[in-house]
Amino acid sequence: MDEKACVPLWIKWQEKRASTPRRVAARKLGSLFTLPPLFGICTAGHTRRRFERWSAACFLTMSLAGLLQACGTVATSRLPAPSGSVNAHRIDHVVIVAIDGLMQSTLLSYLQDRPGTKRGGLHDLLGVRRESDGIVLTKGTAVQQAVTVFPSFTYPSWTSMFTGVYPGAHGITGNNLFFRDRQIARYYTEYHLDAIRAQVDKDFFSDDINPDIHTLHEYVRDAGGRSIVVHNMLTRGSEAIKPDFDTLWNYQSNQSHAVDENSLWEAVHTLTSLNHKAGSQQPTLPSVFTLYFSGLDHMEHIGQDDPEEARLAYLEQIDNLLAQFFGGHQAITRNHFEKPTAKPVQADAIAWPGLLQSPAWQHTAILLVSDHGHTPVRWVDALGIEDLNLIFEELSETSGRPFRLEEPSLVTHSGLSKIRAMWGFIEEGSVSSRANIVPTLNGGALGLHIKPYEGSWSQRPDYTADVKPVLESLLLTMHKSQYDPEVVLYYTDQRYVILPYTFSNGGIQLLPSLEVDKSLLNSPKFPDAALRLKGLASGRPGDPASAPDVILLADRSRKLTYANKREWRVLEGLKIENHRHFRSDHGHLHADESVVPMIFAFGGDPGAHPHSTICHASIVDVAPTVLDLLDLLPSYEQALTARPADLRGHSLKRLIERSASEADPAESLCTPHLNK
Repeated sequence: MDEKACVPLWIKWQEKRASTPRRVAARKLGSLFTLPPLFGICTAGHTRRRFERWSAACFLTMSLAGLLQACGTVATSRLPAPSGSVNAHRIDHVVIVAIDGLMQSTLLSYLQDRPGTKRGGLHDLLGVRRESDGIVLTKGTAVQQAVTVFPSFTYPSWTSMFTGVYPGAHGITGNNLFFRDRQIARYYTEYHLDAIRAQVDKDFFSDDINPDIHTLHEYVRDAGGRSIVVHNMLTRGSEAIKPDFDTLWNYQSNQSHAVDENSLWEAVHTLTSLNHKAGSQQPTLPSVFTLYFSGLDHMEHIGQDDPEEARLAYLEQIDNLLAQFFGGHQAITRNHFEKPTAKPVQADAIAWPGLLQSPAWQHTAILLVSDHGHTPVRWVDALGIEDLNLIFEELSETSGRPFRLEEPSLVTHSGLSKIRAMWGFIEEGSVSSRANIVPTLNGGALGLHIKPYEGSWSQRPDYTADVKPVLESLLLTMHKSQYDPEVVLYYTDQRYVILPYTFSNGGIQLLPSLEVDKSLLNSPKFPDAALRLKGLASGRPGDPASAPDVILLADRSRKLTYANKREWRVLEGLKIENHRHFRSDHGHLHADESVVPMIFAFGGDPGAHPHSTICHASIVDVAPTVLDLLDLLPSYEQALTARPADLRGHSLKRLIERSASEADPAESLCTPHLNK
């Protein structure tokens, strides 16, 4: 069979599948009967070597379940579209520019040191003006210190941003997590089937979010508005544009620029189609439009020897894409693979006038935001699943009590691994009945979920009987290996406390616990640590039980991290043209990984004077602020009335209005100057 036939066959299969009613109850059964035959069609007739190469390609393409369904649109509501105002200026639309992995310091360095002459680029959009004390923004209101949630990883951060609550409430407590109440483990970003499903299935990730927590898109939809999300994983309630084969294949081959170029093309293609359906000659916007760029974060992980210069160079590429999106471009193209083994070609050019030309621009708010930063790590010293296995095997031998870890079914270079990982299409991630330790590795944070001895996962472990022996053995081994964690956290009474310890007489002695706000974490080096840990631990009855029992923070001063080193993407040799070992990571409470940009700008702002800045905010403030800009805040506040005020977001609209006015700055605002 011709290699070129693989993808067209998949497309025909998807078209046929998309024409049938959705069968949620039969999802497992449908996967069982439809996927293996397709796998056989794609690989039939190849030699063993070509099978190894092509199994990965066919494995990915057959996994894109529901992709074409995601391109459809939801019928327009009969309710009038939501509309709000800022300083009596009408706001009908919000465009969210979501840049994964962008550090606040990197953005400020770029705005201060790089020229900004592009129409529709960052300098133009924000009204950047250089002064002796730093830069000021004449069209935007920036937050001096915007802090992400903990762990500072992609999935918990974007979920918090688009729900307005902390991970303890929405349940997404990492890129790798364990739902204790459901006994399900997830691996959203490992080389695992969950990563593919999270990218291409609109409902897979959404179904894991607490159903009692609404998303920004659901609030907007219920009010008669429309939300369109391009490539971001948080889609519930929106008209989601999921990544296509070309985009995912670029990501797979570490072509980060191509991934972001495809995101831009999808955004322009979507809005062009929306305009065509509306019979408009000018760009038309929905109530909320999210454009997500994931390439910078990927580049950061595998970056060059000069990470800051690499960040700035990459941000310049994103700036060019934003200039095309807002200012227009005669030919916006996407990177298309004629077949997976070929190099991508520029295809499907779209002439795009840009949003600045649209009448809607005067009534549009823009939000530039990110989810986390990065710090350098030494990949060779990363602690992973195999290291933990050795530690717990030794503990089993010395204690006489079996300790068995749950391990992810990774997709590696072997055919056996691919077959093993395919089981992810059939089962829903349930942990093994034999496992009593579920580790969750999220960069700077290692979580341990411990099953009580002779108990069940529905119960939290006893400190003396279950937690103490595990920590004494684990910390002793790590100490002897010179891998001591910076901090040990223990979940008790719906909060985290610090567990100090000492090494003496050849063993580990655990000391009395400390409250977080009375520990070394209570410093500017770890911004909002107490609140972020409270937001991870606290949950109401019925919330997902996904907060780990024990969390170890890696010692960033020694560039240590926790990661699964068994993935073939990071085990193979250092090849610049292909895959590279991780150079940086995140997930910690450290400031470099926690402080992100958050800037609000408005199409109708003349840029006549510098805007004061907002001193401090959290990314959980994004959802209520956007809703308030569209006059929808009451629905958010009513839905979260029962939750403590400090564990949900708050609108920044009032501060934005004061910032943009020419009156003297309010006491709650900060100087207009921003410094890197």
